[in-house]
Amino acid sequence: MENIIEQLKRFKNEHPSFIELGAELLKVNFKNITYKGLLPKIECKDNYARNILAVDPIEVILIIWPPKTESAVHLHNGFFGYVAVLEGALDNVEYVFKNKELKETSGLKALPGGLLAEKDGVIHKLMNTSETTNAVTAHFYYPALDNLNGINIYDLQSGRIGELNDKAITASWLEHESCFSKIEENAFTYLPYHKHKTTSHRIFSIIPKPDREFISDNISAYYSEQAHEYDFFDLEHESRKTYNEKINTLIAEELRNDNISTILTLACGTGRRAIEIREMTGLDYLIKGVDISPEMVSIANRRGLDVTCSSWIDVKLEDKKFDAITFLYAFGHIPSREERIASLKKIAGHLNQGGSLYLDVFNVDDKNEWGPSAVKAYEKGKYFDLGYERGDVFYKKVTGNEIAFLHYFDKTELVHDLSLAGFDVSFVKHIGYVIKSGEILKAPNEGALFIKSIKK
Repeated sequence: MENIIEQLKRFKNEHPSFIELGAELLKVNFKNITYKGLLPKIECKDNYARNILAVDPIEVILIIWPPKTESAVHLHNGFFGYVAVLEGALDNVEYVFKNKELKETSGLKALPGGLLAEKDGVIHKLMNTSETTNAVTAHFYYPALDNLNGINIYDLQSGRIGELNDKAITASWLEHESCFSKIEENAFTYLPYHKHKTTSHRIFSIIPKPDREFISDNISAYYSEQAHEYDFFDLEHESRKTYNEKINTLIAEELRNDNISTILTLACGTGRRAIEIREMTGLDYLIKGVDISPEMVSIANRRGLDVTCSSWIDVKLEDKKFDAITFLYAFGHIPSREERIASLKKIAGHLNQGGSLYLDVFNVDDKNEWGPSAVKAYEKGKYFDLGYERGDVFYKKVTGNEIAFLHYFDKTELVHDLSLAGFDVSFVKHIGYVIKSGEILKAPNEGALFIKSIKK
């Protein structure tokens, strides 16, 4: 840590901009710095603790966050900075305040090595959502603050706004009343994300992009969180219901013509769709399923299916072969192109010669979905430096806690990858998802991609 402080002294006779400070900090590998001997003592397990290491020219603070602790929502007024995560993970949630309404607008999670930006004027809070482990962060602010005097904090439960004075140690409502210059009651109405947005899901980026195991565990937790309401959600949301019904119908028509006897259903979920497709074919073929969520697998098995709990890349099926394989709504959960190609090759290995693979994926060019936004963030935010691939998105349900991963696909690249894995593409159809749901579309920038491929 001493080396970083020394490095920042280059700004001694300068007035660094937000971008200049960020560029300097991006040179640091925060995964390899020494800080253990500088950690502050935790005085209260319900609040974070700070140790100010430097104030000239850049204020440098080391903070330890016990499990389930967070700052209050607070305003940066007249200063800016960055937060580097050294240990654990930290969520950053941002808000806008207008016309006495405080609205939650965005959020992301930072892992060790991640660098969070805190612009002048931002309203946000930081929180360690872990129930068991501490988080440790290094904070870099300019201009340096002598103390927290004048910082406004917001109480989401009561609508209070408090102004801290120079006695405050942390930006928290756990501070004693003597640490406030004033408190304004009923100062605002709080609108959580789901109260002012009509979408069911939201983007919630993770920086840097975590490894395969982290992503796999999070996807499992994401689906387990909603396993017992998943079918209800599918059937009650008209656009998703219509989209799924169209895909089911198209698959059933193809399977009926092929007169298959065995099928492998990857990302089987609760098994409902696999059973519906079989019923639509009028055939009595054998279904084998694989899914990553234990709760989903339990529901599918109670429906009479043979489903194994595993990721596709890890499951062991020995030398079993199938007439057809479906991978619906989930191929994009595979976290990297390298692993997606390996997964396609493994699928080919479990298909009989001439067998069919059916998969649907989100289109990176679909103007009605997150694809274009993901590309913009990838390019503007330099997410390629954070391990991202073009089209990667992390997201969560607006009413949920777990974060999932999804990749949006370039059609040309996906067709190429299918060919590398030993498939001939029979067709690619653009199917409307939320907009023009269930319709077969012609425009390349509309609809999800539904693909049938044949093993060469």
